[in-house]
Amino acid sequence: MARMCLKGMHFKALIIFSMINLFFINAVLASESLNKKKQNVPPLFTWTGLYVGFNTGYTWTASAPLNIATYNLYDAFTGFGNASSLGGTGTINGQLNGFLSGAQLGYNWQFSEKFIVGMEADLQGAGVRGGGGFGTIISTINGSAVTSVRVRRNLEYLSTIRGRFGYAVTPRFMAYVTGGLALGGINAAGTVRQNLTYVYSPYLGDPAKVDFYQNRTGWTVGAGGEYALTSNTSVKLQYSYFDLGDVSLSTSSFSPLYFTNLLANNAVSLVDTSTLSTKYNGHYLQAGLNYRFDATIPDPSQSAQRPVFSKAQYELIEKTTSQNQSIKIIPYLWALNTNGNLVINDKSLGNDTSIIDAITKSSSFPLAFMGRAEITKGPFWAYSDFAFAQLRFSDSILITRQPVVDIALATSLSGHLRQTLGIGEGGIGYEVAKWKLLNSTNSYTSVDGYIGARYGYIGLNLTAGAVAAANSQLLNVQKIGAGTVEITNKIQWLDPLVGLRMRHSVSAGQNFELRGDIGGFGVGTKFTWQTVGAYVPEIDYDGWKIGGLIGYRALSIDYSNWENGKQNAFNAILHGPIVGVSLKI
Repeated sequence: MARMCLKGMHFKALIIFSMINLFFINAVLASESLNKKKQNVPPLFTWTGLYVGFNTGYTWTASAPLNIATYNLYDAFTGFGNASSLGGTGTINGQLNGFLSGAQLGYNWQFSEKFIVGMEADLQGAGVRGGGGFGTIISTINGSAVTSVRVRRNLEYLSTIRGRFGYAVTPRFMAYVTGGLALGGINAAGTVRQNLTYVYSPYLGDPAKVDFYQNRTGWTVGAGGEYALTSNTSVKLQYSYFDLGDVSLSTSSFSPLYFTNLLANNAVSLVDTSTLSTKYNGHYLQAGLNYRFDATIPDPSQSAQRPVFSKAQYELIEKTTSQNQSIKIIPYLWALNTNGNLVINDKSLGNDTSIIDAITKSSSFPLAFMGRAEITKGPFWAYSDFAFAQLRFSDSILITRQPVVDIALATSLSGHLRQTLGIGEGGIGYEVAKWKLLNSTNSYTSVDGYIGARYGYIGLNLTAGAVAAANSQLLNVQKIGAGTVEITNKIQWLDPLVGLRMRHSVSAGQNFELRGDIGGFGVGTKFTWQTVGAYVPEIDYDGWKIGGLIGYRALSIDYSNWENGKQNAFNAILHGPIVGVSLKI
């Protein structure tokens, strides 16, 4: 009996031991299976990082009216004052629609699994234009006031500095809202031309004119979505509303409309003043492509819940120490667009030209020479950059008028305009910092600081000729006259500048460069800023590095000077794509 009990106890112990072994074996197998599954799970994606990109889009106006109001100040003959002012008053439905293209720079910070905050700055150019006109005939007892009004408004560039708050709908798709500061270059221009048909005396009118440019600040708000194609590249679609405020141009900016009596020693007989008012706001829909720098992206596998707090896998490396001197020469073309205002001897001229104007409207093919040279030795480098362009325009026009039945007037006008632009700069730089990814041998990022000087030259030569004839049978008068006017002037300045340059090498021969500087500070100009972004590929050929250059350059200049009681000024942005080749030896 005792033996049977002992055998039963051994059998139960064997069963219990087997069950325990089976439990641990299953636990180990389950653990190994879980580890394998974890190894097969791809690392989480994070939006954290510094990025640059390009964008293009379409903007349309949110406020179409351009209102022009004309008021009579002086009327030496009864009835024409009201007719003249009414004829120059009206509303024009002037759209402000067009395409904009530019670049952006920003930083995202993913502080939790679903939420992202960031900052982004962008600059778009190309010029958006809108306007129109109207004509009126207002009758009086003694005749009629025939009026032609033309007005336009331009948005020369649009820049924003915005905060972004995003939500990761999926790890790679982010929906976001955005808002902040808007900056823009606005231009408004108008002309009021009028002819008074009077039965007793001929009156000649000088048209009212305005041409205004200003850099404005305002606000913007919008929303969008961004999708990550890879860990570095993403595409976005964004809508935004911007408001740069109202503009009202009156006596101080708008020259008056006035008439003189030909038979009364050109005595002033009528004077009107006009006011142009409009609003600069609109909608902007843009698509963009962004590239994030590897060195600023943390490793998301270190923390599933808060990948932003994991340490980025990069390290500072020794700055360039090579004592071998290298020289890099870069001839390039700058498709120059100019948006702004030019004042010569107190006379304001709209200075809005595009590369299309330069090619299609100039009387001869535009001359342009651009080039850049860099000398590098270790962390030190020096550079020089020069851009020269010359545009020529010519035109002629024949004007015939018959202010009263008996008197006929005819004028033939011809003009030639030559505008020369030269920008030269040079300076020295130093490599401040350099870092790379731990798992990469060819990818690195470096930041340089530089100082220098920029020289600017704008020359204007205008030659205008006129031949006029007047005939009256009742007065027995027939006169012919001719004259030539030549205006030559130049604006030049020399500025100090200080800037930063960032270079990022994705791999051997694949480089991005972004640089920006500010200058002037009242020494030559009031203030200047410049930004250049470019992709610079290179290949090695028999010890020489041959490469290319494609990017965008923008230079803003605010200059004003008084000579002999007259103002010379240039307030404009020079911008456009750049393309070139490079040789490094």
